Amino acid sequence: MFDNLKRDRERYAERGLWFLMPGFWIVANYRFGNWAHGLGALRLPFWILYRLFRIPLALWSVHLWAGASGAKIGPGLVLIHPRNVMIGSGVEIGRDVIIFHDVTIGTGPTPGKPKIGDDADIYVGARILGGVTIGEKAMVGANCVVTRSVPADSIVMVAQARVIPRSLSPVARGTDRNPGNG
Repeated sequence: MFDNLKRDRERYAERGLWFLMPGFWIVANYRFGNWAHGLGALRLPFWILYRLFRIPLALWSVHLWAGASGAKIGPGLVLIHPRNVMIGSGVEIGRDVIIFHDVTIGTGPTPGKPKIGDDADIYVGARILGGVTIGEKAMVGANCVVTRSVPADSIVMVAQARVIPRSLSPVARGTDRNPGNG
């Protein structure tokens, strides 16, 4: 636990005052919960503390559970703007992964749980669903929905938005108002 927590602190310290960043405390509480779960018969008081510490952290809407059925997370996880992050049970996340806000990593159309490789970046609004693997140093762009595995050193992006004139859209043409009719 302490080696992982030390690496987490180092990664947050690269971005400023680590002790003021809620993402660090969310990950630290996860690490504490895993440590408490591993204590066997002595775990009950520490598990209760873990659950109590989760109460104020729940204001950030980050779902990251520790324990046997929780996620398996390597050292160096950084949650940038930790809001509305869902990391499902059984998800495996490697070392030095960065996750932005509004991200969901969990079950989906493909059987199994997602596996995220080392040094991966997952950007705002991404959804990684089902038994897929995100390779090492891969980047999942904003608002991408990933339901197939991504090779290492790859970037996943959504299709570029295209601008077309309103005159080409039958829906928009039907709603246009004629300025001459009042």
